[in-house]
Amino acid sequence: MPLTVRTYREGDERGIVELLKVCFSDFNRWGLTVDDWISYEEGDYGYRRENALVAELDGRIVGHLHIVFRKVYLGVSKVDICGIANVATHPEFRGRGIASSLMRKAIDICRERGLSLASLLTGYGSEGYRVYRKVGFSNTAFLNTYVGAYDSVVKLLEDWGRQELDVEEIDERNIDSVMQLHDTWGRTLNLAVWRPREYWVSKILRKFFMYSFFYDKPEASIRLLFKDSSRPVGYSLAFDGSSATRSYFPKDTGVVLEAVATDVHYLKVVIKETLRRLASRGAKIFRLYLPAGTYAGLSKYFEEFKGAFLMDYVIDLKGLLDSMAAELSGRAKYVDGQTSVTVKSPFGCADLYISSSEVRISAECSEENTIEFTQDGLVRVIYGISSLSEMLDPNYVKRIDMSTKAVETMSTVFHKKAVYIPRIDQW
Repeated sequence: MPLTVRTYREGDERGIVELLKVCFSDFNRWGLTVDDWISYEEGDYGYRRENALVAELDGRIVGHLHIVFRKVYLGVSKVDICGIANVATHPEFRGRGIASSLMRKAIDICRERGLSLASLLTGYGSEGYRVYRKVGFSNTAFLNTYVGAYDSVVKLLEDWGRQELDVEEIDERNIDSVMQLHDTWGRTLNLAVWRPREYWVSKILRKFFMYSFFYDKPEASIRLLFKDSSRPVGYSLAFDGSSATRSYFPKDTGVVLEAVATDVHYLKVVIKETLRRLASRGAKIFRLYLPAGTYAGLSKYFEEFKGAFLMDYVIDLKGLLDSMAAELSGRAKYVDGQTSVTVKSPFGCADLYISSSEVRISAECSEENTIEFTQDGLVRVIYGISSLSEMLDPNYVKRIDMSTKAVETMSTVFHKKAVYIPRIDQW
């Protein structure tokens, strides 16, 4: 029988779980069950079993991926995206184009549902990475991790001294304050994930997710809200490996998953107190999943490593820019006069009409002022990973035919911005 790529049908879950455990050591070590796989739907607005795809051969599931829908911040704009997760091909059937077929089917589904962007995380240079590049995904950015040993944390605690804030455990009574802090923080980044209240309660309070598909009991977590004179100023989410009931992080590892504060002074206190509590529980190795440059002083105590690699596929360029209109229009207030620019790329083209009051987008592609990006360059400029001046390189820009004013306008509207996907939300 020929290979069939289709959406989930009831009863597929056992074959999907068996495949995930064969293909991913994390799922095998953690002990993924069918009940776990089904329970991911609880409280997660973006995860539904019917959004799973399987590749079937002679009645056997030999390939799988899951489409996880997310709302992410691109500045003040909230954008719906397709997160592609858990792409798996059974080792006995690799090299037959199964993963590529699954990926193309996923992009088609996302396009049919009107989403403009598909995104995934992988290991740079891995077998999966090569498949995604072949399908047309961009090289976007690494998500970095800070790693340090116990003596580094002791030194940090000594150096940073005593800086006190009121601290309380996060629970349903104060979760709204934490949500507000998170949403304010999310708007300062690109790709931070929007979390409704039900999501917070399910994934942080009832269980504690240290990653989108891995969780433990709440007692293995540290969940702190920081206040200054009763005013919420920060929060942290951390995981204590020594208290874990399921194997994911090593037992001697303390993990800071999020540290958020209203300013750098408060952030220093949040990080310090969270590390202190992990150390007091016996952690010897510390991992901090924080945006690069979160707090410049961390590099004195921790080594920074490249982690998961972010890749993207722009399904509808005009649609993506339309969904960013609020953010782009806010940036355009610093623009003098009016300018029109045609943006071209392997993902399509769009016209931007930019004035000091708004940015409008059309699909006319008039080419009055034109900049043509590569697939890597387009996503990097939209996310703000690089400024336009940093991207005037053939790897990112194939052609530029713009006036000086148009270049200045584009540099203002598409400026650099921190990019980060919190680990709890990753797909």
